[in-house]
Amino acid sequence: MSITTHLRSWAAALAAGLLLALGFGALYAWRNPERPTAVALTVMTVMSWPIFTAGLQLLWFDRAGTDAELDKGKDDIERTWLTEAAANAFFGTLGGLIAIDTIGSALQVSWLSTIGLTHVLVVGLGLFALSYGWVRLGNR
Repeated sequence: MSITTHLRSWAAALAAGLLLALGFGALYAWRNPERPTAVALTVMTVMSWPIFTAGLQLLWFDRAGTDAELDKGKDDIERTWLTEAAANAFFGTLGGLIAIDTIGSALQVSWLSTIGLTHVLVVGLGLFALSYGWVRLGNR
């Protein structure tokens, strides 16, 4: 992948991450009216922007690295799909559980603010299934 393509994918991830972060900051400010709106919006936007950007870059905009790994494993494609899906599900589960707890606490949603076994199983197994389907459909 050329440096220009790589920079463009990061620029797209930065822009999309900023939009998502602004939306999350606005939602947080709306759900927490006891806090100064401008401060709440600014802090949540700044705190969530790198997270959204990294997630979008890894899972959406930078598929070249994943595609290169899949091309290396053409001889055992099913195993490669499973490995890629497992890796995505592992990192997605870790990030997802932290996100669930943070969003639940920040937005005062009681059933999200304490992580339980149900959250772990639903997020982990759901992400594995979605990731496996995504990788498999993208490489047919």
